[in-house]
Amino acid sequence: MDHFEQPRTWVRRAGKYALVLTGIALLSGCLAATVTSIGHFVSDTMAPNVTFFVPAKNAEAGALKSVLVVSDNFPVSQQVAMEFESQMSKLRVNERPAYTIAKLGPHFNGQPGDAQLAELAKSNGVEAVYVLTGGGSDVKTVNTQEDRMGCSAETKLFEPCPKGRETHTKVNCTTTTGSVAVRLRVYRAVDGRYVYADSIGGGSSLARCDDQNTARPDNNQLAYSAMLNASTNAMHMVAPSYELRPLDIMSADAAVPAAQKKDFDAAYEFAKVKRTDEACQRFEELYLDTKVSPALTFNVAFCNEMRGDLLRANQGYKRASELVNAPESQIDRRLAVTEKALRENPMAFVPVAAAPVGALPVAGRGLGGGKRVALVIGNGRYQRSALTNPTADARLVSDRLKRIGFDVLTLEDVPAARFEAATRDFAARAKGADIALFYYAGHALQADGENYLMPVDNAKMRTMEDVRDGGGVQLASIIARLDVAAPLVKLVVIDACRDNPLPASSRSLAGGGLAAIPRAPQGGLIAFATSPGRTAEDGTGKNSVFSKNFAALVSTPNLGIEQMFKRVREAVKKETNGRQEPMETSNLIGDVMLVQAAAK
Repeated sequence: MDHFEQPRTWVRRAGKYALVLTGIALLSGCLAATVTSIGHFVSDTMAPNVTFFVPAKNAEAGALKSVLVVSDNFPVSQQVAMEFESQMSKLRVNERPAYTIAKLGPHFNGQPGDAQLAELAKSNGVEAVYVLTGGGSDVKTVNTQEDRMGCSAETKLFEPCPKGRETHTKVNCTTTTGSVAVRLRVYRAVDGRYVYADSIGGGSSLARCDDQNTARPDNNQLAYSAMLNASTNAMHMVAPSYELRPLDIMSADAAVPAAQKKDFDAAYEFAKVKRTDEACQRFEELYLDTKVSPALTFNVAFCNEMRGDLLRANQGYKRASELVNAPESQIDRRLAVTEKALRENPMAFVPVAAAPVGALPVAGRGLGGGKRVALVIGNGRYQRSALTNPTADARLVSDRLKRIGFDVLTLEDVPAARFEAATRDFAARAKGADIALFYYAGHALQADGENYLMPVDNAKMRTMEDVRDGGGVQLASIIARLDVAAPLVKLVVIDACRDNPLPASSRSLAGGGLAAIPRAPQGGLIAFATSPGRTAEDGTGKNSVFSKNFAALVSTPNLGIEQMFKRVREAVKKETNGRQEPMETSNLIGDVMLVQAAAK
């Protein structure tokens, strides 16, 4: 297949003129040791730059949409604060202002206390206060000497200087560097917690030599440029941004059907002229019908990467690699980029509009009077492989949760389009709650270590590719939304994996049972009706074994959540003679109770 960034004519010319280009590259300080490296150099210069959405590196700070920026009395702190507020006010995401409120607050003598920050947030009607303190700047100059080699004789290009005519001259050079450092703390008012605290730096430098006709560096200008750089670095940490990066898509391969080749090429041409919205829409429409093309799979993944959906992009690149079934430098490059970004920022794929996370509960505290919300989904009437119990399970669990003070939304037999919307709405409802609980009963599958919940409109889901590419709802995305949007405590309960709903010919493509979740989000617990890789029983009675026991124990007074799930596990294991053993992953702090009996 052809790659947009490697036109064949340029690669051939690179081979023909490799020696000349290598000499030019070496003279200019570049490394171009092989024809392949020259081809990549040419490709980078030929590819147009397109816009990428880059999520904030700190997800909790990035979720805050109304902020006040304050500083101490250090001039550098005040300058960074002013520039910071200016950049926030100008920032737009999807053509809308990124912040509902972004304004400059007062200066303080020293560090403002938490009580002062809480009062500032309340009086200004903002979610958070950004505090910049301890700002300082410095300008340093380093003097060096460089050797200049020349020739006193006239020579042609690449002709060596005659022996004895070489010249060597010492030239005085200076490198002047301006640097700025300031400490940034992000105070979130809803829970009185600092969601980010670190030093931010910025720098700017200018080098000149006596044989160059350039102006001497202005120290004030270098310090100012360093301050701007520090403000930009701070923005990247706590706010989303846009960056220009090279377009990196593939041209049509042999797996694209002839009837769709014209449409593929049209999308490709739109991308080349930087109309990426149109290009991506066309690629994604084609992909609905053609899922065996590595090039089309890769291009759809690249579209997701441009939107900032790094998890979906990474999965797409993995599928493209599987389809090629051989090392492929372009796919491997994008895989490396997205995997690195996800390691550094696990929340990078969370939607921009997600709400801030809440604080953790106090150890040993019951959650009695605060807001608690729940979304309960029971999917039983599948187009393929219907289940008996899930809708009854959802009703039973919803009833028990309502009795202990939950505001419950119960949905039955949910199709794909409604499923995604429901989980997004639930994340919005969870903002500011004491506790948020998501309960799902129905089919679920795992592939490549990722778990997918199944909507009921599964007739066309014949392979795992169908599940991953628009059918199944990724459990990781629900957990991520809840982690960013949610409250003091986050609970995710999955009573699924009762059997494999795919056709028999495709069942080997999906792993048996569900994949383990290595770690719950902070202040959260994730529970499964059965252990990783095992199936759960649908139940011979009205309800599944797991849902029945969960509903029976969830309202037990003075019983910690973790202890409650331990009792559920023991009951299910006993009732199924060890065939089914629930498991949970907890990151709760303290013994949190759903029901706390009044002291006598």
